Amino acid sequence: MTDLPWRKSTYSMGNGGNCVEIANVEHRVYIQDSKHPDSPALEFSCQQWQIFASAIKSDQIGD
Repeated sequence: MTDLPWRKSTYSMGNGGNCVEIANVEHRVYIQDSKHPDSPALEFSCQQWQIFASAIKSDQIGD
């Protein structure tokens, strides 16, 4: 998946720390660890991503 148009999180400090990258392609959202670009990426539909991101923002993951 290295050929996707990856963007780093705006929360990334650019110092090699814990970074995630995101790519939006054809109504799909892909997430990967920037330190391991050859590892499998998570894949979401746009609706799944919205639900996931909302849960993270409201700290509901794992509840």
